[in-house]
Amino acid sequence: MPTNSPLIERYLPIDEISIESIRERSAASALPPINWLHVWWARRPLNTSRAAVAASLMPDDTSRADILAALGIPETLLAEHADILTARERGIRSVSGYSQKRAFTHSPTAEQQTIFRRNGHVPTVLDVTAGGGSIPFEAGRLGLKTIANELNPVAAFILRATCEWPQRYGQELRKQYGRELGIGKYDGLMGRYLKRVRELLEGVYPDVGQPKWMAEWNDKYRAEIESGHIARAKRYVQTYLFARAISCPSCNGRIPLSPNWRLDSKGSGVRVLPNTETRTCDFEIVNTAAEQSPGTISRAIATCPYPDCGATTPKGYIAQEAQAERLGQQLYAIIYRDQWHEFTKTGRPKKRLTTQRGFRTATPQDDNTVAVLQMFADNADAWEQENILPTESLQIGDKTSTPIDYGMPRWIDMFSARQRLAHGLCAQAFHELVDEDRNNEELPQARRVAWSFVALALDKLVNRNSLLARWDVSRVVGTFDSHDFGMVWSYGEMAVAIEGLGLEWALKDVGDCIDDLVNMSGHAPVPDGEMDLGGSDHAPTALPTQVITGPTQFMVDIDDASIDCIVFDPPYHNNVNYAELSDFFYVWLKRTAGYVFPEHFTEHQADKTNEAIASPARFRAQAAAAKAADRKSKVSASKLANADYLAKMREIFDECRRVIKPAEDGGIMTVMFTHKDLSAWDALITALIESGFNITRVWPIKTEAESSLHIRDKAAARSTMLIVCRPRADGAENNPPRPWHEVEAEIRSAVQVDIPTLASYNFKPVDIYNAAYGPALRVISENWAHAASRRTRTGYMMKTHSVLLLRTPSK
Repeated sequence: MPTNSPLIERYLPIDEISIESIRERSAASALPPINWLHVWWARRPLNTSRAAVAASLMPDDTSRADILAALGIPETLLAEHADILTARERGIRSVSGYSQKRAFTHSPTAEQQTIFRRNGHVPTVLDVTAGGGSIPFEAGRLGLKTIANELNPVAAFILRATCEWPQRYGQELRKQYGRELGIGKYDGLMGRYLKRVRELLEGVYPDVGQPKWMAEWNDKYRAEIESGHIARAKRYVQTYLFARAISCPSCNGRIPLSPNWRLDSKGSGVRVLPNTETRTCDFEIVNTAAEQSPGTISRAIATCPYPDCGATTPKGYIAQEAQAERLGQQLYAIIYRDQWHEFTKTGRPKKRLTTQRGFRTATPQDDNTVAVLQMFADNADAWEQENILPTESLQIGDKTSTPIDYGMPRWIDMFSARQRLAHGLCAQAFHELVDEDRNNEELPQARRVAWSFVALALDKLVNRNSLLARWDVSRVVGTFDSHDFGMVWSYGEMAVAIEGLGLEWALKDVGDCIDDLVNMSGHAPVPDGEMDLGGSDHAPTALPTQVITGPTQFMVDIDDASIDCIVFDPPYHNNVNYAELSDFFYVWLKRTAGYVFPEHFTEHQADKTNEAIASPARFRAQAAAAKAADRKSKVSASKLANADYLAKMREIFDECRRVIKPAEDGGIMTVMFTHKDLSAWDALITALIESGFNITRVWPIKTEAESSLHIRDKAAARSTMLIVCRPRADGAENNPPRPWHEVEAEIRSAVQVDIPTLASYNFKPVDIYNAAYGPALRVISENWAHAASRRTRTGYMMKTHSVLLLRTPSK
């Protein structure tokens, strides 16, 4: 091990980091701003990311107190956590809890940042597959020079919005974007844009009317309302609930499709009322679960609700109907909110409005499809000329097969007629206002950036307002509830123009995110009328990240041996098809953000050829051709995908080996990885070692709570492994090869030393097994370069699995 050993090769407070990483994700309402600015499918916790960067650069003699202080973790955390667990075991709900806010809210001070400097040198940190931006965001907050490379254009744009622009423009960005002036009132681009969109959306959503008590209330307080002292009481639509619908192949009755008819967690729901004469269904709202009708679809098989039929549809029938454009929809319920002021005992109105949610069945007046289609037709020609709507076809892949099978071959097909109209008008308003700024020569860089955040708000809106967004007892769950395009049979439509919801919600959410990102960057508040561009008067503690784009295999902008530290979270084999999923946003972003930053959106859709994932869909044609040429061929799309992933990861690690400084100069790389599949581990580790890296340590960090949707009730890894590596010294391959029995004995000894320590951390067996790779891989990587042959090297990995299986505790 090099003499200038960093802290991470000796020590890491993994208990404290694990607790804080899970705390960070334990409350959806308190997530870090980078998590709710925009959807991305894989983000490491900020606390884990900061720990990986900080410990990779802190000197070996750094104290436990100093590393905890840099991470924002109090030294009392373990004791507090133990008290909380004890109280829970005893069934005690009311406990004092943690004494400090979540660690990610702590911004390292300028004094804490000095610990990373070496004789005045500020290390350069590189994230080669930056994705959602947790690592570069935290590296910048540590005051380090940071470079983030990303192939995907959506991720690259998100990186600029989280790791570069708030740090660079600070308070000026907040001012340009706008802030809330009162209930439903905003200034800046946010207020201006919201006003224009509402003008364009006039008539798109029908008036819901007011109940009698509300009219009486408004009449009673007419004077207070007219003076602006209180807001008018009103009822507005929160969500329209639609069921996709097909014709029964047996009785030709119209079947509304929904897996259940639940409206909330208290028992409110819908009873389906089939009419055997008209062969259509009506609906009524019921108040208990027992009164609700059973679902009409399960596993893509529909059950006819008519009592004189009850037939089930054949397998594949619904997909055939959808492809024939016969998959319709039916509005079955309206979720509304009443809003009014309550008064104190002294007669003063309370500052916050009181709201109450209710449900009702749809009326003919609620369905204005005819008017919507006419409005769409009125705009169609102009929108086609201006390329307002995303009419691109979906590219066939592993995840896009579902929407294509169900009649959505183009991106615009993922939206209903009214959703298309509303989103088209939003995009039109964006173009109009940007053109006004451009014509008035009022489009400096800070305003262009502010407009880009408006574009991100529109992405937030389209994610929650598509045919794949479902109602989940209290809210509309976005299109990407999971890492795919899951088919939704009953969907929720947001009322885009409604005050406080729809577009206003998305704009305000992004505005709040900007506030937090600027604050976390260390920008001091600036008096009105001044501009903060990170100058000496208001210097931020977080440095803007340099975002570069392109394949990780060819980072031409980075010089040889120029990077002090590489920390990255590589694509996880076949876990997430980033490019396929991100196209959903890319086709909208290039029509909005691309209108102010066209250089970021030059491609038709996201690059899938150079993406380092194991995607069988890309190799099905090749595998089929091999089978056609030779019936005995064992070539499969999955095997070709695995080989492609291994080759790309090898190229990525080769490039990392090129740009990183030698080990004797402090060069170090920490790779984050989580996967329970041995083939994924083999591909990653083999590529890493063959590219010239020695593994010096592996640390497990708990990053997933037991309640996580993606791991609940599954034998999934709960931990992120920090794989610490050093570039191997040149000439190591000239050492004489060692026989396997010597290597095996060394592996057994190394694993036996570490297993008791790992078992003491109360990790799941799959996590202990993965962490046990640490000492084993250190031995393997040290012997890999001078193994007798590739076959011997492969044998090392396969035999190591059996060694670990014998030595890893099952409990």
